[in-house]
Amino acid sequence: MLLLLLRRSVVRDSRSSGGSTRLHSASYQRNRGGCPTGTTAVAAVGAPQLQLRSSLSTVSSTSNNCWSSLLPQHDGGSNGNSNSLRSSPRRSHHHHHNSQSSIARRHFSISRHPDPLIRHGNINTLVDDGDDDDDLDGSASAAGGGGGANSKLMLGGSRKVLTADDYEYLDEFLNWGVEEDDEDGIGKKKKKNQGSAAAAAGDDYADIFGSLDDDLGLTNNRNGDDGEDQDPEIAAYHARQAQIKASLDSRTTGRLWSTSWKISDEEWMTDEEWDDIEDWKPTLATRKSLESVRVYEDSATGRVGVPTLQSLSEMRLPISLPQHPGYGNPSIYASYRRRRITEKIRSSVVRAARDDVAKMVHPTITNEQRRHMVDELYECIVDRVRDAEPVLGKLPDFAKFVEMALEEVLITVRNRAMKLERDAMKKQNRTNEDDLKVEGEGEEKEGGEGGGDNEAKGRASSKSLKSSSAEVDDQKMFVNSVMEILDEYEMPTPIFMDILAATRHLGSKQRNQEHAQQQSNDDDAGTGGSVAVDASSQSSSPSIPKFFASSDESDVPNLLYPLTVHPKEGVGRMVEEWQLAANKETKRIMIRDAMRDIARAIVEATTPASSADDSTGGAARVFVAGKRGVGKTATLAGIVASARISGHIVVYHPDGDRLRKHGYYIEPCPHRVGLYNLPEIAKEFCAQLLKSHGEDVSTLPGVTRENMKEYFSDDQIRRLFRRAFATEVESGTVQEEDVANMTELSLDKILTVGVGSSSLSSGCYSAVISNLMNQTVRPFTVVMDEYNCYYDHGHYFHMDYDEDVRMGVPLNRITIFKPFMDAMGLYPDEAGTKITREVAVKLDEAMMKLGSIVVSTSESKAVRQSFTRALIECAQAQTSRGDDVVADKNASPPLCRHPIHIVDVQRYNTTEVQHILYNFEITGIGRLRFDRGETALNPEEVEYLRLVSGGCGQQLLDSCMLPSK
Repeated sequence: MLLLLLRRSVVRDSRSSGGSTRLHSASYQRNRGGCPTGTTAVAAVGAPQLQLRSSLSTVSSTSNNCWSSLLPQHDGGSNGNSNSLRSSPRRSHHHHHNSQSSIARRHFSISRHPDPLIRHGNINTLVDDGDDDDDLDGSASAAGGGGGANSKLMLGGSRKVLTADDYEYLDEFLNWGVEEDDEDGIGKKKKKNQGSAAAAAGDDYADIFGSLDDDLGLTNNRNGDDGEDQDPEIAAYHARQAQIKASLDSRTTGRLWSTSWKISDEEWMTDEEWDDIEDWKPTLATRKSLESVRVYEDSATGRVGVPTLQSLSEMRLPISLPQHPGYGNPSIYASYRRRRITEKIRSSVVRAARDDVAKMVHPTITNEQRRHMVDELYECIVDRVRDAEPVLGKLPDFAKFVEMALEEVLITVRNRAMKLERDAMKKQNRTNEDDLKVEGEGEEKEGGEGGGDNEAKGRASSKSLKSSSAEVDDQKMFVNSVMEILDEYEMPTPIFMDILAATRHLGSKQRNQEHAQQQSNDDDAGTGGSVAVDASSQSSSPSIPKFFASSDESDVPNLLYPLTVHPKEGVGRMVEEWQLAANKETKRIMIRDAMRDIARAIVEATTPASSADDSTGGAARVFVAGKRGVGKTATLAGIVASARISGHIVVYHPDGDRLRKHGYYIEPCPHRVGLYNLPEIAKEFCAQLLKSHGEDVSTLPGVTRENMKEYFSDDQIRRLFRRAFATEVESGTVQEEDVANMTELSLDKILTVGVGSSSLSSGCYSAVISNLMNQTVRPFTVVMDEYNCYYDHGHYFHMDYDEDVRMGVPLNRITIFKPFMDAMGLYPDEAGTKITREVAVKLDEAMMKLGSIVVSTSESKAVRQSFTRALIECAQAQTSRGDDVVADKNASPPLCRHPIHIVDVQRYNTTEVQHILYNFEITGIGRLRFDRGETALNPEEVEYLRLVSGGCGQQLLDSCMLPSK
């Protein structure tokens, strides 16, 4: 036994020789991610919460008395010095989570969680320099001067030389928990507490996943390789961690900085909950955002929120980005870039030369002075614009572009000034002629009376004073009028329409009208007379139903009814933006050039060619296309709101994908051979039209019995009249004989019957739509989104159409869709069903007499791309106007008097992206809700969001929902 002890002592002495023993404090090194490898002494100096309360004394109580002075002694919270020896062999990581390991941790009372209150840096760290000097009094240190039997352990200032028995006892104690765990049955010991290689490698997060030896600093490397033989699994773990970190860092590609993924101590220690987060309020928006965003408001008419179609068609709006060059046509984008550069240079020239031009056009400046001022302006304008546009200033032909832009501006100003001078001279000549007439009449009177010289002089002096002051005012007006032409060269800024503000304005206006009407009735009753009503004020703005002055249960304004979030599958992207916003007092849509183009096509078609023209106008066909997420749904919603504000009766179908497959059941039309009915969808359509425009259709001419025969049988017509007047007949106000003799039925009563009857709903809706399309009293507009879904594979099957029930019924054979699809007149070569002209009405007969039909495709629905492309190509073939004759349905392409206007909704340009972010900050959407301008006012972040979103509104919204760092 003695020989064995001596042998162990000699082996340990030989292994420990040649290297100095390092002593560190037990202070947790959070900045290095754990305790370093080396001998660790537990020292609780000034940090009682960091004491590693060891219960080694309980184990050592059964040993001899010499170990009582060697092991650390602690009395509760006393600041005793503790020492531990670097003598335990390195242990395998396979047993970090076994039961004995957990027992050992509970036995040593060591916390596995780092203290968040610890100060960063190495605290009380003592590194032995190889001598035996006692550097610190009262601190635990290890003198590593000789190694082996000369190794000493400091205990309160005293030294003790370790013997072989000491080494043996510590070896058995520190290897407590060793178990035989070998699949081959060979007695290979795997140590429970292995020093973490991550701590030796300096990993920042090894303090969370480190082993017990790392926490105690009892790691031992008996082979002297300093962790070179790292376990393969640990190496693989760190490789995965590095890969994850690299993946996280790669997500910030596009920014000029890297994102820190480390959570700070302050964030770890915060105890805030969701209720503790600051509530959003409008004052969080920056002044720049509030000043930059423009919401439509017409001071002349007092209209707020939503413009009319006429006003919308005349707006100056930014031009959207063209199609991306990656889609196969880069020439369009190249020409846009050239135009953009030219416009930007021209705008900079106008800003740089505005003051000089204002001096040139002043009437008191002579022509010689103007020539000198123009020469001086040409000499300095290039430098001014280069300072304003340093990037464009590097173009090879920059000076040439600037001079051409300046020449164009000066010519425009000169023409404007000459026109104003001619108008002023004409006006002055007329004024002089009138003055001569007045003076001649005055001289005749003065000659008859005599002695009028003093009065004539007085009139001449007062006239000269008035003319001098008027001349100064005219000069100022002249300069201002000339300079107004330069505003057209400025880059336009986006304008938003506020649907909710328009709704509230309508409600306030209607309440005022009701109050005025009530006041008028009271006055009539009091005076017994009648009060004249201003007819011009009544006719200046069309009557708008009261329904549009409120919102639905989802807080979506009724101006966009029936646009809402469907319980199962409905329109959600645009409405989703409003629901995500913290500001519930506004519902905004950006007015874009595509919306203006649609409004211009509708206005041109519905407005007579001239005032002498007796016609009431015509109709327009508009086809809206665009890539996914660019804002087609928002564009159609803006057109619907503007059309209703303008007095149009609007039928709006925003969910074509749902309508083409969720019609519940289909049945053959008993009165119209070859056509089919969707009774439940027809009831839904009748309810929507009655709810939104019931007041409007009640004032229009009704449907006669003769016209009803196209959609109803005789028995159905009798049932229709009885149901329409069932309440009056029961009350006795109307007799059954009178009902049988009626020849006409109002549109609102027909819709009411259609809502309650499945057998009559399809005929009721078809009769009302036919009446609306053939009347010229009110413009009738149809807006259909997801129109390409109607040309996909059919979801309605009936054996009357296909005995094998394999082919779906084409939607142009379904009565509720047929009038709209006939009016649009698109029959592509490739479609999911056989949509042909076989049952179609001639285009000129199918089109409404006054109004428009606007359809749009959808790229987010499950429709084959070839079907959508074929539909777009078919629409492009009908863009040119034909002869003023009835269209030949067999012509290719068909000639018609109603060409299709194709409007392509494009991506946001830089200005629109900037204003969209301003609006997100004002309304409180995503991470812009509380950032106080850190995103919207940072040009680099704005450009980054534009790049990652590609200028698409849908992707831009998604990008703003994610945190930046």
